[in-house]
Amino acid sequence: NYFSKISKIKYKNKIWEITLDDKRKIEFKALIITCPYPQLKQIAKKYIDQKLLNLNIKMEPVITLMLAVKSEKIIPISSIKFNDSVISFAINENSKKRFNSKLNLWTLHSSIQWAKKNINIYKNNTKTINELKYKFMSLTKFKNRQIAYSRIHGWKFSYNLTRSLIKSSWNKKINLGVCGDWFIGPKAEDAWCSALDLSKRIKKNPLKSIKRV
Repeated sequence: NYFSKISKIKYKNKIWEITLDDKRKIEFKALIITCPYPQLKQIAKKYIDQKLLNLNIKMEPVITLMLAVKSEKIIPISSIKFNDSVISFAINENSKKRFNSKLNLWTLHSSIQWAKKNINIYKNNTKTINELKYKFMSLTKFKNRQIAYSRIHGWKFSYNLTRSLIKSSWNKKINLGVCGDWFIGPKAEDAWCSALDLSKRIKKNPLKSIKRV
């Protein structure tokens, strides 16, 4: 089980050594980093290309709230865009038809400005949960008694609202790849496009082996 925060990376003798918070060390012949830009610069500044360091990337936060609402009414929309200071938009998860549920399932996305005020205090804070929940109810007319479940989550480095001319990075000399949505824009599809671009770079300059040693 290697689920632990990475505290340090080091490249030496053609091997990447990854040090985890629990002091374990793991070695690899190649390393691909997908973390947000501020964390990339923090952990890999010594190894990434100067072009990446010079990018004007500004990551914005977001807080989301998952809600399950007791209502069997089919709502014929996929999402709602709000002109509101607290909630930016809400996604109707039932519209994706991935779930067999009698509940109305929603994912609420906060506004960027509201997230900036609350991103460092939202964990275990019922005030932030309630503010999002009650704001959604006031905008949609759902009742508190209808809420069956709620769970909150935040991303401190979620959105990059600008685009760079670089889609990914691959350094064949040290077998280091970098990709992520922040190269291209704020959407999930941008992460896929960046990863695809990185895969093309690697195919042009392939490794002889990419197995752990």
